[in-house]
Amino acid sequence: MKFTPHYNELQQKQVAILNAEIELFDINPTEYCLGWPLDQVNTILKGESPINPKKVLDKLWQHFFGDFDAENFGTDSAISNTYSEDDKLVLARIKKRMQDKEFSGQGVTSSTLSSRLRKSPGMISQLLNGKYAANPSKYLHEVWAMLEPAGLDEQTEEPKQTSEKKPITIRYGEVPFVQTSVPNLIRMACEQARDRRRIAVFAGQAGIGKSKGIERYREDHNDVLSIEGDEETSSTQILEELAKQLGIPKTGSNSVRLKKIITALKDSERLIILDEADKCRPNALDPLRTISDRAFVGVVLVGNIRLIDKLQSEERYELISSRVCFWPSTVGELPVTDIKTLFCELTQNTLPIAEDSDKWWQWLHKRVEGNARMLVEGLLPHLLTHIRKNPSKKVDRLMVNSIFATVLNKPTI
Repeated sequence: MKFTPHYNELQQKQVAILNAEIELFDINPTEYCLGWPLDQVNTILKGESPINPKKVLDKLWQHFFGDFDAENFGTDSAISNTYSEDDKLVLARIKKRMQDKEFSGQGVTSSTLSSRLRKSPGMISQLLNGKYAANPSKYLHEVWAMLEPAGLDEQTEEPKQTSEKKPITIRYGEVPFVQTSVPNLIRMACEQARDRRRIAVFAGQAGIGKSKGIERYREDHNDVLSIEGDEETSSTQILEELAKQLGIPKTGSNSVRLKKIITALKDSERLIILDEADKCRPNALDPLRTISDRAFVGVVLVGNIRLIDKLQSEERYELISSRVCFWPSTVGELPVTDIKTLFCELTQNTLPIAEDSDKWWQWLHKRVEGNARMLVEGLLPHLLTHIRKNPSKKVDRLMVNSIFATVLNKPTI
């Protein structure tokens, strides 16, 4: 932005901050004109004022940030140098919020905030006075989450829908499939096991989309025999489930049932997938090894990181691990691109983002720990609800941290 000569350095900084605040919170001009003609205010905020803009800028600043001194954003700030410019902006919002009429008489003080944060009143006082000597970001965001909570406004009446289009909802069991890197790896494991007629292993952290990947592959290949394991799954349950899916009668012993399954599957080019393999009892994998050997069919074992520990360190699993033909590295976190894809596709790009940049998506990836479940089942439903009730707001770090702090009981970052 080019400024006329009537702006000093501090006023240029004020204009930049005010414009960012107006854009971030999508503030209507009628809310910030403060009685001045809109053209005059906009001219000043464009840096084109033909006279010294001090009078208008000071009033706008007071409207947005109360008595927080704009000099604090300059080089001679009285605030500790541990505060970044973003920290100062959050602090300015906090101070203004505590001065608002709706907070007057509610006893919102350093003492009450310290009780909720379980910190000393002295520490909170230093934090809010800009004197905190350590990095203040985490605590400033936690204070802001208390004063401007997002996601706890369920009693607020939602604006009426202007069209018949239903609001986007994200509910467990009804989340549509989104293509990410994990289903791609699941598909590769299945194809390798099927082509080689051997065992493939895929292990990853909980909540990255392994089961979704299996579900998608099964939908695309109706010849797959899929079993979902749990703590009670033993060799008997494996044989019973395979017999059921193959239409084999339940009569006979396990050995008889095993022979019938092998006969039914021999040279069929079908595939067996065992999900949650890490949870199963130790003998659950034995019949799968035998069936793969004798029926010449592939088997895919999918589970959490513990599956790798079992296959690599426990002696009884050596006969399994020696037959593995595909074993990619364990997936601990989804890449940033997957988090962005999930966010955008599941919200159908309806959530306005304050800062759609690589830096923002990297931060969000860190915030949700690279975990699809934390993003999809934890964060997104609250974001959708909050934006639906507050359509003028944009998604930013403050809002996301507020949801994590007030709704999901997780610390801010």
